[in-house]
Amino acid sequence: MIRVTTTVVNPISGHGQEPPPRDSLPLVLKQSWTARLVRLGWGIGVGAVAKFLGAQVLAYPVFALLGTTSLGFVTAAALFGWPGLTGMAIAHLAFAGWRGSSGTYLVWSTVAYVGAGALVYAAFRWVPRVGRGMPDLRSFQWYALASGLGSIVTSVAITARFEPDTFLETVAVWARSTAVSVWTFGPTLVMMGWWLFRPWLAPIPGEVEPHPRRRFSLASGESGADPGRVVAHPEPRLAHSFAVGVALIVGVTLAALLLARVVPMAGTWLGLLYLFPLYWAARRHRLGGGLCAAAGAGLAFLVVQSVEEARAGSAGSQTQEVQIYAYLLVFLAVGVLLGVARDRETDLLEKLAESNRRLRGDLQRVVRALTGAVEAKDLYTEGHLHRVSAFAYEVGRRLGLGERDLELLQIASALHDIGKIGIPEHILNKPGHLDPEERTVIERHPEIGSRILENVDGLESAAPPGRHHQERFDGRVDGEFPGYPEGLCGEEIPLGARIIAVVDAFDAMTTDRAYRRALPIKAAVAELRQERGRQFDPAVVDVFIRLLAERPWT
Repeated sequence: MIRVTTTVVNPISGHGQEPPPRDSLPLVLKQSWTARLVRLGWGIGVGAVAKFLGAQVLAYPVFALLGTTSLGFVTAAALFGWPGLTGMAIAHLAFAGWRGSSGTYLVWSTVAYVGAGALVYAAFRWVPRVGRGMPDLRSFQWYALASGLGSIVTSVAITARFEPDTFLETVAVWARSTAVSVWTFGPTLVMMGWWLFRPWLAPIPGEVEPHPRRRFSLASGESGADPGRVVAHPEPRLAHSFAVGVALIVGVTLAALLLARVVPMAGTWLGLLYLFPLYWAARRHRLGGGLCAAAGAGLAFLVVQSVEEARAGSAGSQTQEVQIYAYLLVFLAVGVLLGVARDRETDLLEKLAESNRRLRGDLQRVVRALTGAVEAKDLYTEGHLHRVSAFAYEVGRRLGLGERDLELLQIASALHDIGKIGIPEHILNKPGHLDPEERTVIERHPEIGSRILENVDGLESAAPPGRHHQERFDGRVDGEFPGYPEGLCGEEIPLGARIIAVVDAFDAMTTDRAYRRALPIKAAVAELRQERGRQFDPAVVDVFIRLLAERPWT
């Protein structure tokens, strides 16, 4: 059986919390000149930040490997469309002019960068079933394809025009740094922009958005849990996940810096420590978490390499540069693979949960059908099974039974008399007292019912409580009301059977029979107290009597 909790996604990770409203602004307003001007402004802002950070960090040898300009154009294009590209181009030209650059190279390079950004925007704008919130692998694949192609187009266009003599070498170096940058850091920037600037994003008809999803896992089997049960867990909050993720990456970075001093030449291998926060983020937030963790790990790894190079007093070799690129791509690949694996695992568990839900519904219909068959044969059980099932379930809950045990108790209490199907009707409906032979026949009904349930998939676990609901707590097998069929006593009797015994006996006492009138409620309660510790489990009697005081017997 299953327990399902529906949660709502986090727009950055694709899972976790409620996204902004789908229509944050009306479509007419999004397509207005006001919206376009706002997107233009955001594009200029993205460009200014990109150029400023580029100027600051590119002074460090390791960070000089990044293609920050292409990353800015790709991000602005994906989020704000043509107005964003225009704003990014304005910022690029303005920054270059401020730095004293001008001429054909500046214009030509700007056109090339705009072309690269246009490819990414076209991928989100025209390819069906993709989204900037990276809701699935398909969206990331198209982003990676478009941004990678844009990296090649940019490097080829600029190199062919201005450095034809070293064309192949320059294209290889330029395209490599640009592609690694936009692949490693671009998806996270696009997802963050999708969340932060959502009301002003360029409208994309039919864009796929991260949708509400259930988070499932299989029960571990600890503490009596059913190991085959599919359970749900609360979705982690974005702020908490972000804080923990940053703490993990910072902790790994400090550990790597410390170990690099203790173990010479181990700095590169210590990059593998970042696989731990990658795994953690992907498990919590699937593909979106894996992509964000890959970007964070990549940035931290660059910091470690920069510190190590500064400490060594020399820039790294070309081989070391290639190793850095390889590590960034490894982080990205691991984040994607772990995130996709978690996505697929969740999808499979969700399908399993749905299958279990349907099976559970079918099982309940089988239980109702069998219950109806018993009540149709025994004139005195109409409503009896429903009452026993309802009160037995509540008694079990108050006694601390787990969810799985309560479900089994509900089924067993509803079908505890199923064995009466095998008892002749003239004995079941006899108006007087039964003779010894007839009593021997009717005492077979727990065993008959047990065999029936054992042969029905999904009901076999309910057989033991049904088989032993006529046992006595003191184990006596003689007297007017002996225990049967096996003469078990005390804790040997399944708890479900002890619960059913109390509720079943109370219902029998308060129901009219052909050979006697029903007892008043108070008289039946007095009888339970008298048999407490003898015929019935004292703990069950106490809980049931307290329940009767709170809930009328109907």
